[in-house]
Amino acid sequence: MERPSGPQRGNSTIVMSAVPIPLNVRSCYSFLDSTLSPEAIVRLAVQYELPAIAVTDTGSLHGAPELARLAKEAGVKPVFGAEVFIGLQPLLLYVENARGWENLCRLLSRKAVEDEGTVAALHRRPLRREALEGLTDGLLAVSTDTSLAPLFPGRFYCAVASARDDTRGLPGVVCPRVHYAVPEDRLKWDIVQSIRTGTLLRQTHPEKKTGGACHFRAPAELTRRFQENPRLLAHTREIADRCTFAFPFGPPQFPAWQPPDGSTPHEFLRRRVMEGLRRRYGEGAARHCAQAEEELGIIAEVGYEEYFLITWDILQDCRAQGIDWITRGSAADSLVCYCLGISGVCPIRFDLYFRRFLNKDRMALHKLPDIDVDFPHDRKDDVVNLLFAKYGPEHCAAVGGFNTFQARGAFGEVAKVLGVSEYQVRRFTEHFPWSGSTGLMGKLEQSLECRDLPLREEPYRTAVQMAEFLDGFPRYPKMHPCGIVLSRQPMHALTPTFVSGKGWPTAHFDMDAVEDAGLVKMDILAQGGLAAMRDACASLAARGIQVDLEKLEPWDDPEVWEMIAKGEARAVHHIESPAMISLCRMTNVREIDGLIAIVSVIRPGAANESKKLRFTRRYQKLEPITYPHDCLKPCLRSTFGLVVYEEHILQICEVFAGLTGGRADVLRRALNKNKVKVIAEIGLEFVRSARAQGHDDAVIEEVWQLVTGFNGYAFNKAHSTAYGVEAYQAAWLKRYHPAEFMAGVLTNGKGFYSALVYVLECLRLGIRLLSPRVNAPGPGFRVEGGGIRVPVSAIKGLTDLLLESLHTAHVVFISLTDFVEHLHPSREEVELLIRAGAFDCFGQSRTRQFWEAQVCARRGVSTQDWLVPPPALECMDGIALAEPSRQQQLEQETELFGYTVSGHPLELFDDVAWDTYCPVLRLKDFIGEQVVLCGLIVEQRTHVQQSGEPMKFMTLCDYSGMVETELFAASYKRHAVATVRYPVLEITATVEPFENSRGFTLRVHRAGKPRTKNAAR
Repeated sequence: MERPSGPQRGNSTIVMSAVPIPLNVRSCYSFLDSTLSPEAIVRLAVQYELPAIAVTDTGSLHGAPELARLAKEAGVKPVFGAEVFIGLQPLLLYVENARGWENLCRLLSRKAVEDEGTVAALHRRPLRREALEGLTDGLLAVSTDTSLAPLFPGRFYCAVASARDDTRGLPGVVCPRVHYAVPEDRLKWDIVQSIRTGTLLRQTHPEKKTGGACHFRAPAELTRRFQENPRLLAHTREIADRCTFAFPFGPPQFPAWQPPDGSTPHEFLRRRVMEGLRRRYGEGAARHCAQAEEELGIIAEVGYEEYFLITWDILQDCRAQGIDWITRGSAADSLVCYCLGISGVCPIRFDLYFRRFLNKDRMALHKLPDIDVDFPHDRKDDVVNLLFAKYGPEHCAAVGGFNTFQARGAFGEVAKVLGVSEYQVRRFTEHFPWSGSTGLMGKLEQSLECRDLPLREEPYRTAVQMAEFLDGFPRYPKMHPCGIVLSRQPMHALTPTFVSGKGWPTAHFDMDAVEDAGLVKMDILAQGGLAAMRDACASLAARGIQVDLEKLEPWDDPEVWEMIAKGEARAVHHIESPAMISLCRMTNVREIDGLIAIVSVIRPGAANESKKLRFTRRYQKLEPITYPHDCLKPCLRSTFGLVVYEEHILQICEVFAGLTGGRADVLRRALNKNKVKVIAEIGLEFVRSARAQGHDDAVIEEVWQLVTGFNGYAFNKAHSTAYGVEAYQAAWLKRYHPAEFMAGVLTNGKGFYSALVYVLECLRLGIRLLSPRVNAPGPGFRVEGGGIRVPVSAIKGLTDLLLESLHTAHVVFISLTDFVEHLHPSREEVELLIRAGAFDCFGQSRTRQFWEAQVCARRGVSTQDWLVPPPALECMDGIALAEPSRQQQLEQETELFGYTVSGHPLELFDDVAWDTYCPVLRLKDFIGEQVVLCGLIVEQRTHVQQSGEPMKFMTLCDYSGMVETELFAASYKRHAVATVRYPVLEITATVEPFENSRGFTLRVHRAGKPRTKNAAR
């Protein structure tokens, strides 16, 4: 490697050791061009006692924050770089200083704007030479193209080709390009290359690197490699030495926000909060001034006043555009947020804990308080556009993210590379577990659905092993679905951006890394429940019925609570899942505080180790309430001595052990992510601090077990409160305006269940579905004559162009021919509309409609009278066409909609001897007894018991209703195949009651094929 003539740096002191520094290592963030994660790279550096290591991903800085954090923890100096192409020539760029970081960020962002094609491919597309102009300061360059040297005065290193080098791109004498750890990993790298290029394993491709060793070399081997030219060794150390840039971990940098009245942010915020306090509490505002002042003081001390004002400001814009929202998460803890109108639940009424949202210790860790806002799912993009319009791409970007490999997808892609057919891939993956790939082979061998698969035969064995290895590996970059970041300084001083599929600039960093870089993250979340309630209220308003859901406080309507407690809350967002429905019945919940607790109790962190059952018992006074220590009563009283909310961890650590809020918050996060090492470390602090408070070891151990028993994810109380209140509002709509509510749910399609379940719920409520009509196209489901009209847009197979034309036509069609003449649909689309019943409004039979459509197609859309009158039995080209039977019509509707419209879905299974089984509605009459029933499987979920054995939950329906069933391990082993083979299932089960006798569950003993009417006779 020779230095070109030109301005040269003076004698430099190389502080690195004599060990060669790897300067050309690729990580998995080169996307299917490496098998090395940043963690693996740092581990290699530690293993070989390297003082520094450089990662040069192709067109990417996606892995820089992770590399920086891990390298810092390991005491290794990270050198940040990237590979770009100028024409066909690779150019390695290394970040020398902060100016170089900004220029590399801008260069990679400019490259992304210039690129066309998919996000997955853009990192490898070449740059024009002109793109480097003005963006080279602070960057060291390595290339074989010496014509680039003038662009990097004193910072260019010439890579001289070597005859021994047989790899494409930069020759190995610069520093060998590293793609995997050891020679034995070559197969893994070849497989990921083949996935990237869409080729078979041994198939050649221009972008496949096939020659040369690309594994990590030991320092001794590198030293021998450089013996011919000691200057090469010196230059690797010199580059590493010159790169002094450190990743900019730091506090959040809020965009500048100037109050419209010329006051300071401090003055403006305080004035708005005090105005809101008077508006919210009227004459009682004075009682809460002290809390408002305390919060304002903390907000000012940590410097977050502009953050609150930025959020308030954007929500004002949303309100002006008619966009509703609900603020959930810990922001609802704040009286300031409530007074500003950011949050809609009173923190005083619900005894919410402000320090879970904002405390000095948390701020010292640069952890921004979350203000998570849910918007109707169909308006989320409008909110994002408002932010980009307000702050511009120089100060606003979407949060990045990654599409990562999971078990099913990874196995499928690897198997195809190994030559497995698409059919065989589907055969293998259709019963794969949805959980992570860890221990995949064992899970598959234990799964009854997979027991006949040749798992130990090649190439399937290798495909399974690779699927496990690739679990969590990034496949390509993408936009985070709900995160937006704002910055005070230019965005590209902190992160490169690429252009997402929606056209928004998107940071290279994911949701954790953007905060590490000092970017201010806002969660713009989409929710279907808000849209369903909005549409229901709009439908009622169109009929002159005005509904103000905010005025339902104090949430005490007995009819609503009876519906919830009876388990009839399907379609009610947040409380509609089978587990939530069962829990509401098990607790016989009758008030808002209980429902709020249940919303969090159901989460994994709070529901483990029988805690859910203990809660139901204590809630109904069926079990005494106990506390490990009296000091815990104030914080655990509302949850009957149980740890239910996230902030309980903070409160217990502070009140009982005297830990700071910051350390308690670290523990909470560690418990959420099961970080065993951190939990153990804080456990020692907890014990020491609790002893200092005067507690004995037995009590300390009991309280610590109470804390650590809260593992996994759970809600904070503010989050549960926002969702609990919203659930009550939705339940009120369902109870008093069921048709409008169910129409809203079906329109938005964002609930827990498939549309089939909501159709069944409509039928249970006595609401019938009406077939689509071309003169009532939608776009949404709407209430009509006591029923719900299905929109034309619900028909599968219609093009967006036709639907858009139909919704904007504003024409009342008088016939099928008139429709075809106006909108020019394809022949296939007309047939779909006929089969769906969309032309039935013209009074003709389906066969006559089909005959008319054929004539239109042959004549080129003619409106003339028929040349030949249609016969009584419609005929086309000599083929007699009979009107579809009832069964055929229902089958066609299921194909077109996913459910039946003109009848009950169970009519499709008319041969089943339904009247020989115990109806779901009568199961309550057989408590403790064994029954035989039959139902259509409308929901099923596999689960792993604490023993590690699989089980299955199912929801079945018959004509009288739906019921939850449980196949525990023993029954699951015997009958799992039947639950997959038969859509309608006969089961023998015991009706096991809840302790409060208000419900039951079915413990399944046998499952199989249902009886038919002929067999029953």
